[in-house]
Amino acid sequence: MGNMAQYGIQLDAQSVHDKQFKRKTRGYSMEEVDEYLDEIIKDYTRMQEIIARFEADLADIHAELMKNKESYDQFMIKRRLEDLEIKVFGERREYLRPRV
Repeated sequence: MGNMAQYGIQLDAQSVHDKQFKRKTRGYSMEEVDEYLDEIIKDYTRMQEIIARFEADLADIHAELMKNKESYDQFMIKRRLEDLEIKVFGERREYLRPRV
């Protein structure tokens, strides 16, 4: 899984699992604390899986955008030319368009 520190997340499931506390005669029920920490560990694990999946999806989207960047640039140039035609001529000039 990715490095969660880049998101400001310092703990992961393993660090929660490995945390050791001092034992005292009074305080909280160790069993109850352990059960709660187990729930936290499951949530952290799931969160890390979700973030890793989102990172992979984002990388795929970025790669697709880069692949289509030239098409997008051509589309934007065409739109700008059409806007310019409307401003200059008051309409789109069909005879200026390439024939397909």
